[in-house]
Amino acid sequence: MKPLHSIFIVDDDPIHQQITQIMLDRLSISNDVTKFSDAQDVLEHLRTHTNDAAALPDVILLDLNMPIMDGWEFLEAFSLLRPQLCKDIKVYVLTSSIDDTDKERVNKFDFVAGYLTKPLTNDVIMKLGR
Repeated sequence: MKPLHSIFIVDDDPIHQQITQIMLDRLSISNDVTKFSDAQDVLEHLRTHTNDAAALPDVILLDLNMPIMDGWEFLEAFSLLRPQLCKDIKVYVLTSSIDDTDKERVNKFDFVAGYLTKPLTNDVIMKLGR
């Protein structure tokens, strides 16, 4: 499987960021991982680079429970920004929540490619590249 070009990890927990990056590196899924602790920073990056495909990620791994801007607020804002982006970005919700209500709510965002629960497993990571 060819590595994904770029993955953004959006999670306020540095330990989860590090674990996710280590697993991505170990499985050679990406040659370019960027970590964000604040979803607002990701939106700002996307807005700044709407026409620069090389600066945009192929995949965003998004935590739902974060301070400042949570994953839900990000998904709402991203749904408005998405049509302006010069490339399609897959968004995967990566959360510790196993709440069925959250899963149903995520399904309302048609651009979300999957609902993944922490911690990531090798099998789940391998599906990201498909």
